[in-house]
Amino acid sequence: MWQQLYQTHKDSEIEILSVAMDAQGPAKALPYVEKAGATFTTVVDGDNFLGQLLNARAIPNGVLIDEQGVVRHINLGGFDVHHAETKQLVEDWFTQPSGAVDAAAVTNETPLDERALKLFERGLTLYRDGNMSEATAEWRKAIEFDPKNWIIRKQLWAVEHPDKFYVGDVDYSWQREQIDKGL
Repeated sequence: MWQQLYQTHKDSEIEILSVAMDAQGPAKALPYVEKAGATFTTVVDGDNFLGQLLNARAIPNGVLIDEQGVVRHINLGGFDVHHAETKQLVEDWFTQPSGAVDAAAVTNETPLDERALKLFERGLTLYRDGNMSEATAEWRKAIEFDPKNWIIRKQLWAVEHPDKFYVGDVDYSWQREQIDKGL
């Protein structure tokens, strides 16, 4: 859907930047970018810097920034152009980037738990050093401090169950089962 919007409006002054969050790096995100046929820029934030900056606990997120660099809209967790309201918001933004969007943003007022972030970072270091069991243990502790942080939770799930994320389509039914089990 994003590619269709981009293709329709690519001659405007609007740019799309897609940021994938994957602790396992760009190689894990690339097949999804290719499958979508995305011709706009996509980068991978393997350290969750953007999530921390936005105070985000889930994806997808949307940030609309005007030509002066002013953030005009933020929607954390649930910014999905498959939803009619979000698609219309983006269409309006493409045609009137400075005025079409209500300046009121949907944000997460509760700060991210610093202990969870430190444990997540420690887990990343351990994971990248090849210590998967220690890394996942740190991420589990992080989730205990911030149980609604789906970014951390999904990184843990993706490392432990790559078949649910990187083989074919993402298994959202499996994710719902994990949530229902309280995992």
